[in-house]
Amino acid sequence: MSTTYLEEFLSSLDSLPADITRKLKLLKHLDERSAALLEKIEASLSKSDKGDSRPAILKSIKDDQQSCLEIAQEKISTAQQTYDLLDLHIRRLDQDLKKFEEERKLGKDKANKGKKQTGDKRKSTDAGLNEIDMEYDDTEPKYCFCNQVRES
Repeated sequence: MSTTYLEEFLSSLDSLPADITRKLKLLKHLDERSAALLEKIEASLSKSDKGDSRPAILKSIKDDQQSCLEIAQEKISTAQQTYDLLDLHIRRLDQDLKKFEEERKLGKDKANKGKKQTGDKRKSTDAGLNEIDMEYDDTEPKYCFCNQVRES
């Protein structure tokens, strides 16, 4: 059962690197567009200082600023989508890990319960005689510091 969690999670990760790469490339492209618009705005500002037709330049600057704001909103949206994508995979991994730990704990509890019911089998040798399988009750008191059942 634990391998299915791992296999399912790993199969869900197949497209993750490509998705993240695509989103980061989009962010880079948006940054480049934004930088180009800012350069255009600066060039328009220097033209307005020279006395060219001021209303036309101001309208161009206003339009470019609006485009920059739209690009910034698109960058924020893309960054949020990327974060949500990663967060989704992290939450799924946390859930699968929690399920795996619970199953492991239940399996361990069942194994311990079965061990208590069947008892411990320990091999003992008596002065070089044949090894004998001896069954001990786990509830039997333990007498020494090694925490073993007394055999004699």
